[in-house]
Amino acid sequence: IAVKQGYWSGVVKRLGTAGSQNSALTQLGLGDAAVQPESRFSLLLTRACGGVKFYAAGVMGQTASADTAAGSAGAVNGSGLGRSSSSQLPTSTDAAPVEASAFPGSLLSHRVSRIEEEEEELLEAEGASSISSVFTLCNSAIGAGVLSLPFAFRCAGAAGTLLLCLVLASFEGLTLYVLSKFAERYDAKTYSILVRKALGRKLSAALSATLVIYQMGSCAAYLIIIGDTVGPLMANGLGADHWYCSRHVIISFFALVIILPLCYPRNLSSLHYVSTAGVVGFMYTAVAIMIEGSKIFHAKEDPWGEVKWFIIDFQALFAIPIIVFGFNCHANVVTVFNELGEKPDVLVPNLPTDPEAYRDENSMSYAPKPRTLKLIGMISVILAAVGVIMFGYLAVGFAGYLAYPTTVDSNVLKSFPAHPLLLKIARGAIAGVVTGHYPLNNNAARVGLEHLEAYYLGWKNLPLWVSRGQTTLFVLVTLAIGLTVTDLGQVLHMIGGTAAAFIIFFLPGLLLVNAAIVKVDMPAGPTPSTDLDEIDTPLIADENEIGIKRTGLIYSPRRSWWAGMLLITLAVFIFVITIATAFLAPSE
Repeated sequence: IAVKQGYWSGVVKRLGTAGSQNSALTQLGLGDAAVQPESRFSLLLTRACGGVKFYAAGVMGQTASADTAAGSAGAVNGSGLGRSSSSQLPTSTDAAPVEASAFPGSLLSHRVSRIEEEEEELLEAEGASSISSVFTLCNSAIGAGVLSLPFAFRCAGAAGTLLLCLVLASFEGLTLYVLSKFAERYDAKTYSILVRKALGRKLSAALSATLVIYQMGSCAAYLIIIGDTVGPLMANGLGADHWYCSRHVIISFFALVIILPLCYPRNLSSLHYVSTAGVVGFMYTAVAIMIEGSKIFHAKEDPWGEVKWFIIDFQALFAIPIIVFGFNCHANVVTVFNELGEKPDVLVPNLPTDPEAYRDENSMSYAPKPRTLKLIGMISVILAAVGVIMFGYLAVGFAGYLAYPTTVDSNVLKSFPAHPLLLKIARGAIAGVVTGHYPLNNNAARVGLEHLEAYYLGWKNLPLWVSRGQTTLFVLVTLAIGLTVTDLGQVLHMIGGTAAAFIIFFLPGLLLVNAAIVKVDMPAGPTPSTDLDEIDTPLIADENEIGIKRTGLIYSPRRSWWAGMLLITLAVFIFVITIATAFLAPSE
């Protein structure tokens, strides 16, 4: 019985079951409670318990103690085989004695080996599939940014924006891989936990503050979209002269009457459908824009006359933060990686499936070198997700830009006429989607704000009225931004070049730089190892915890150092051009 419970304790630990070990064993049927027949562990438990009882009966024979018999009966009951008590187990009157020599030690070894094989099969089946992970990443990225891509084409030209998309998408795909790799190394379940483990609590708090700002900007953009989409629908159906068709009235009504009550509950399970509806809504909008844009483009006498392929001036830099924002799905990539199965399908053809192939056959020294099957599968997920997002964004971008090369708005729907039925449905769908997404973003901002309050002020378990007061303040601030700013591109440009650049490029760059620095005390002796996998000490940490003044920094000029410095430099560059171009947006 001790062997059995010890074995399943290991299984519980490997599966990461929440709660204490005793509670987990109880849930598995090895404690007071029995496992339900429909449990996914039911068959495996039955065989495990049966194997232990079989071995005990064979080796111990009739000398098995009453305690062992009772324990075996409990195991049988827990496995769902019956409800018999210890008195109902085989005795000398209802079962023949079994000699110990008839059950050699190899029998138990074979039985345990078989159980372990079945356990591995169960573990391999656990986790999300590669396809569902691609869908999750796409859902995280596709949003308000797709409506501003045609405006980015107007800023940098058709070929220029295409080139920017390819370059920035490549860098963002690299940082998605970096976050996944370090999440595996530090066994981190979320982006925030990864930063706390790798870079220290201070940068983790900085990440929370950045996420709060990012979510606030995204919610303000949602309100701007509501004003841009619902207004034309109401004006077209009721007339533009009515006071309730005013943009200010529409945004205020949605924010205070519809959205605010949805933001109060902390349990958002009722909004689980919003993610799927969001992807469907934006996909429909993309198709509608492509259809209507194609009609307008082909109706022109000289459709290519006003199209510019490259625009090289200072204002062309305005497109960069918008594109950065559009491909951002980094806040969720660590969670997606952890939910991915241990042996996921490789979605990209010709991508090696053996980790050794990346070290022995890959001639590109700067190519990723994953060490696990899961990380290889994640590479294929990242490539597929970035490819899908790229295809959708470029389709919408080209369609909107070719239709209105010189006048396309930062919200492409504002440039199209209000009367086509396809576009009416698209406007209504987008308004509904962003209304549902607002509470989800608000909840993420609330979590980040509570983390900051706990870190800096020591506030925990705040009263309900305080939490709702903070939520109300959040909605009012975003409402003020939505009423003041009418240009969607300005909002996406600002948060894409500041908060998003910090999340996408700066922190992954610090992770790479941190991996190239060995932090050790500096007594006389041999130089410490600079193996990348042995470096887990945070680069930025509390002096009291590590003792920075007594710690030496040995720089290891590896590829991770240079890659990290490149990402940090890129983040700083994007931040600088965002501030420089914030007040130099192209005229409408």
